[in-house]
Order: sequence, then structure tokens, then C-alpha cells
Amino acid sequence: MEVLNLKTEYKKNPIGIGTTNPRFSWELISDQRKVMQTAYRITTAENIEDLNSGRNLLWDSLKVDSDQSVHIEYKGILLSSGQRVFWKVKTWGNQGEESDWSETAYFEIGLVNNKDWKAQWIEPDIEEDFSVSLPAPYFRKEFSADKSVRKATVYMTSHGLYELSLNGLKISHDLFTPGWTSYQKRLQYQVYDVTQELHTGKNAVGVILGDGWYR
Repeated sequence: MEVLNLKTEYKKNPIGIGTTNPRFSWELISDQRKVMQTAYRITTAENIEDLNSGRNLLWDSLKVDSDQSVHIEYKGILLSSGQRVFWKVKTWGNQGEESDWSETAYFEIGLVNNKDWKAQWIEPDIEEDFSVSLPAPYFRKEFSADKSVRKATVYMTSHGLYELSLNGLKISHDLFTPGWTSYQKRLQYQVYDVTQELHTGKNAVGVILGDGWYR
């Protein structure tokens, strides 16, 4: 019996999730017939080393007698914006078998508090005429990283549509981001892990904007 396909809030290794009490799900695979889960145990930690050693855990569900394998809510130490958490699960079956620990999965909390947003809006230096369609504004900013980058995350939204690039590489692969909303009340945002795209020395970030549903 194996535990596979670990998901958090319906996704594999998601970042930027909008809750501090996410729900876990997994699947069971067995070469035997009529195998059912009768119990599970979930452990979570801030790093893989602690998770594997069982020390400094954020949450240990201990053995729970249950056949439930979807929507198991995290009930550990309170999590904060931007925090990455690693987790794994093992199960017991109705024929007395005990699975090995699953492979490690992870999730990362988004910006769950308004005070987490510290950036200012960036606007093109042009005179806008809302009666006509103007060319898409291009933004570009160079910056330097004096040391090697351990972790870099972009939290992004816009009025209209955007396309994000870093060092000439397209980062936002979805179309029509950030998505339609009632713009006067709320904006959706996307989260990108750009650690691998940054390098020591000079870097450049670029954004192309479009009108979208906003205009």
C-alpha cells in the first residue's frame, strides 16, 4: 500500500494559498483488492530535515482512526504570510498493513493580511485618453543582487492584464492574469517562485500591460 498524489487545497505543492488552515488530500495505491484506509498520520515542519527527524514539528496529527483522505484540515501552529511548510502522510489499512511515509510535499501561504502589501502602484508616465486604445505600456527595471539568492518570490497584480518577465525569461505563463474581478472592490493576485531565475549581479524585471476587462 502506497500513499501518492499529495495535494494541498486541490493542488500539488501550491504557493500563495489564501488560508492558514489548508486542507490535505491524498490517494492510496495497492496491489491487493478491497484495501481500505482505516487510519492516517500527518506531520508538518518548516524544513525537510525537521520533518524527517520528527523534531520541531509544526503539527503532528498522531494516528487518527479514519477512512478520510480528502479535506483533512491543518490544525497545527499558526502559520504566517509567505511561510513554506513541508508535509507527509502515512496510512494503515483494513488488512493490517501499514504504509511507508509518503514522499514529501509542500505548500506556501500567500499574503493573508492587508498589512502585508507594502508595494506602491507603478504607473506609466503617459497622458491617458480613455476614449481610445493606446499601445501596451512596457516597464523595465534593472537591479543587482550582491549575494546568492536563497529564495525569491513575486506577488503580482494589476489593473488590466500583465505579462511578467525576469532576465528575459517569461514568468507568467497563464493568459489574462490577474483575472476578471469587480475592480472597484478587489483584485486577484498571482505568486511566482523566481529563485532559479535570479542570479548574482545584474538582473532585470520586465512587465507588459494590457487593457483587459479593466478598460
